[in-house]
Amino acid sequence: MAREFGDSVEVPAQNLRCFMETFVIKRLFLLVVLVVVVLAAVVLVRTALLKPVETAALPLRPVQLDEAGAVKRFVGAIQIPTESKADAPPDQAAMKKFRDYLQVSFPRVHATMQREVLPDGALLFTWKGKDTAAKPVILMGHMDVVPVPEEALAKWTHPPYSGDVADGYIWGRGTADDKIHVLSLMEAAETLIGQGFTPARTILFAFGDDEENGGDHGAREIVKLLESRGVKAEFVLDEGGAVIKGFLPGVDRSLAVVGIAEKGFMDLTLSTKGVGGHSSEPPVHTAIGELAAALTKLEKHPFPGVMTPVLEEQYRAIAPYLPFSKRMVLANLWLFKPVIVAGALKDPVQAGSFHTTTAEDMVSGGFKDNALPPSARAVINFRILPGETTVSVTERVKKVIDDPGVSVVDEKANDPRNPSPVSPVDSAAYKTLAGTIKSMFPDAVVSPYMVAAATDATWYTPLSPNVYRFLAFEADPSMLSMIHGVNERIAPEKYVKTVQFTAQLMQNIQ
Repeated sequence: MAREFGDSVEVPAQNLRCFMETFVIKRLFLLVVLVVVVLAAVVLVRTALLKPVETAALPLRPVQLDEAGAVKRFVGAIQIPTESKADAPPDQAAMKKFRDYLQVSFPRVHATMQREVLPDGALLFTWKGKDTAAKPVILMGHMDVVPVPEEALAKWTHPPYSGDVADGYIWGRGTADDKIHVLSLMEAAETLIGQGFTPARTILFAFGDDEENGGDHGAREIVKLLESRGVKAEFVLDEGGAVIKGFLPGVDRSLAVVGIAEKGFMDLTLSTKGVGGHSSEPPVHTAIGELAAALTKLEKHPFPGVMTPVLEEQYRAIAPYLPFSKRMVLANLWLFKPVIVAGALKDPVQAGSFHTTTAEDMVSGGFKDNALPPSARAVINFRILPGETTVSVTERVKKVIDDPGVSVVDEKANDPRNPSPVSPVDSAAYKTLAGTIKSMFPDAVVSPYMVAAATDATWYTPLSPNVYRFLAFEADPSMLSMIHGVNERIAPEKYVKTVQFTAQLMQNIQ
């Protein structure tokens, strides 16, 4: 049969459509390849251009320490059990004994500095500098320690308040948290005063006595006193950071972390009411069951992850020292940030740096096995990431639970402990601190970071924008678990180095 005219144009039209579709697909494919190539090039170039931001070490001015005497005085301080028990005021007898011990052990400090004992027992020393008009520097520590539970005593290699020097360590509660800070400040000042040193500007020593219970009395009252005197500080330095070996897998350098911010802290009380009665006739949900459902919802809906500016600063500092694959990721946060956050949230060790944490710590309810509980109660602890507040956390918890039968109460709503402001890393104060770290620990990478635990430093933010958290305490990651734990200890030579660092810092303050 002869082909008709209409049929003669159909085949070319189909061919044209196929050609156009193939052409578009190829173009799209080439475009995708081009985008991938460009992205890869950008990623590789940014990785190649990433260079360490070198910290300039300040000149070393070593002081001649009485090393044996320093260790002996430190041991004596460890032997005084200045415990802060939960929901109890500081043991005033132990605190007085500790203050008296300092007075006997450091006579030059007490003869040179003004010493003030606050009503609750906290200590404030004023060491007048050459330039009395300059803003002072506040160096902090706390005299109290956490208790040692009776059931944990048998696990200690040496008793927690023995101060034993054995097996290459000084053993005892406070060797890491935080009598090391108090004693190293006093020891360094005692030595410098003996050598005729006067600081360039006034230095204040602020020693709280209830940091382990939140610092509501000690640190807070010191700040109130200084505020009443119109004191504004050049910078504040407290505990919080350390020099950690083996922190970066694949990197043989230590990491000296300086806290430039800390998370907020709050407890929420969840409570439910039941009908009571006999257990043989239970309702669909008892008070305990309703509370349990609320707790389950909170665990299933954790706070979302986010990368804070503090983390970005930390990554910028450490990225150049990492193996290539990890360096590539951190050098290109603009591309890999969601991947980093998602991965970190799966790791309990890292997760706390990326979101507000929820810890269901205490639960109570019921009084007998054959009686329905008339009520149930839980206490949930939150460590709050910068960007959130105690108010926003409370609102989110209520929204997640979504049950009018569950009461959500912040017992300290009128006294919130929100995340601290973020202190700058380009200030003269930070450069002085980082330069001193570099002079004493030349192989360490100095990096800012965010402190997850609560410190007394948070109370001092009204006095200065430059509030930092660092103690020249050398440790490996495994030793960090001993803080508030079992077998807290430090090598004598490490304590001496902490004192030397403190003396260097005092001399570097201008």
